[in-house]
Amino acid sequence: MAKLSQNRQAQSGKFWMRGGLIGAALILIAAIASVVYRSNTESPAPSANALASPTPSAIPATASSSAPNNQAAPLMVPAKVLETSFPTLNGKQRRLADYAGKVIVVNVWATWCGPCRVEIPHLVELAREFKGRGVEVIGLTTEEPAKDADKVREFVKEFKINYPIGFANGEFALRLMQGRDVIPQAYVIGRGGRAHKRFVGFNARTSPPQLRAAVEEAVAAQY
Repeated sequence: MAKLSQNRQAQSGKFWMRGGLIGAALILIAAIASVVYRSNTESPAPSANALASPTPSAIPATASSSAPNNQAAPLMVPAKVLETSFPTLNGKQRRLADYAGKVIVVNVWATWCGPCRVEIPHLVELAREFKGRGVEVIGLTTEEPAKDADKVREFVKEFKINYPIGFANGEFALRLMQGRDVIPQAYVIGRGGRAHKRFVGFNARTSPPQLRAAVEEAVAAQY
C-alpha cells in the first residue's frame, strides 16, 4: 500500500509539473506574439535625435501634449526670444519681433539633418499657400554663419526654399529650443507674439496636417 501511494503521488507530481511547463510555454508564446504585433503596428517617426513622434506644445507651454483639448489662451513668447537679433543668410540682422503683426512659423533645422530635408518641402508649400494671408515662414539653421554660409546657400538653392533663412546660435538658440536639442523644431507664433504650438521632431504622415491646422488656428485668432 505504501508503494502504491508513493507511485500515485509521483504520477500526480509529474502531471502537475507537465501542466506548469505547458502553462509557462503558453504565456511565453503570448508575450512574444504581443511584442511582434506591436512592432508591426508602430512605426517610429524620424528625427535628428531618434524621437518617436512630434510633440506639440507651446512656447512657453500653455497646454500639455497629453491634453490637446486644453483651450487655455496662448502665452506671450519671452521678449528675450522675440528681441534677440540673429544673422540672416543675406548678411543682415533680423529679430522675430520684426515680423510683429504677422503669423510666423519658425523652423529650426540644419543641412545635415535628415528629417529636416523631408520637412522642408512641406514648409516651402506652406509658405506659398499662406503667403497672401499674413503668414511668414522663417528657417533658422543651427549651423555657424561664418563657416557654413556657402553650404546653407547651396542647400537653399537645391530645395528651392522660398522663405527667409537665418542662423540660430548661442544663447538665442538655447532660449529658442528650451533645452530640447532635437531638430527639426517648428513654432507657430501669432500676430501679437503669442505662442500657439511647438512641434519637436517630424513625422511625414502627421506633422504636415498638424502644422497646417496650427497655422490656420493662428490666422483665425485675434492674438
